[in-house]
Amino acid sequence: MRIYVLGAGSIGSLLGALLARAGNDVLLIGREEQVKAVNENGLKITGIEEFKVKVKASLHAPDEPPDLLLLTTKSYSTKTALECARNCIGPETWVLSVQNGLGNEELALKLTPNVIGGITTNGAMLVDWGVVRWTGKGITVIGKYPTGRAEFVEEVAKVFNEAGIETRVTENAVGWKWAKAIVNSVINGLGTVLEVKNGALRDIPELEGISVEIAREGCMVAQQLGIEFEIHPLELLWDTIERTRENYNSTLQDIMRGRRTEVDYIHGKIVEYAHSVGLEAPRNELLWALIKGKENLNRGSTNR
Repeated sequence: MRIYVLGAGSIGSLLGALLARAGNDVLLIGREEQVKAVNENGLKITGIEEFKVKVKASLHAPDEPPDLLLLTTKSYSTKTALECARNCIGPETWVLSVQNGLGNEELALKLTPNVIGGITTNGAMLVDWGVVRWTGKGITVIGKYPTGRAEFVEEVAKVFNEAGIETRVTENAVGWKWAKAIVNSVINGLGTVLEVKNGALRDIPELEGISVEIAREGCMVAQQLGIEFEIHPLELLWDTIERTRENYNSTLQDIMRGRRTEVDYIHGKIVEYAHSVGLEAPRNELLWALIKGKENLNRGSTNR
């Protein structure tokens, strides 16, 4: 399968490396430093598995359409990334988002009806340009967005599973996106404020109650919007923490690097949707404010 990975950061590079190793025609599209390192030295994976793969990398998407455009950019870059790649989205191309947060698939739907919603609980860290640590082996769930079936989704799942990416198909992609956003609201929220690995959220007994309350808040909003879940977000939360307990969540990784976070698309979106149905989401609003504060302070200190 010809696959373009739009956003060659930690999770994009990990998935791209696994897919390339399995024999797929993969092109990574990302930052100049990552592209240069991958083209010169290959892409190295450490952690859960240790291997190096030769894979193509580029700063821009070519005009020739792929079978699959795998969207792994940060959520705040989705609109710009899709605009830059729109010429490669042919009538037979499918766009698959496995990004954190809410709203990415809706942007893709403006360019093509062939949109797949996805979540992954794999943990990954970009430890150096061209080097990614696979910190937790999770699950990936994909489905035609927002709901329904499509034959191509089954093909993608087969390709992913053959590459060692544990993948299942759903007919309720929007439900899984919301479940993952609720999981991220807990892990990324508390993990970033406390500056701890994911596993600490299970190891510290005092955090269980607040974790449940944060998740419950997101569930109430989703239910008011008519979202149904195939898996209870709390079940997915505890499973994700156990699978990725040695991982620093992506928001905390961004804070550590002095970069912008995706908090607007996780906690911010939950608060936004809560207000749209006449609800409040005070826990998510507090975490959003605290993380925005850390983000601004850290970016300011990095720039000085």
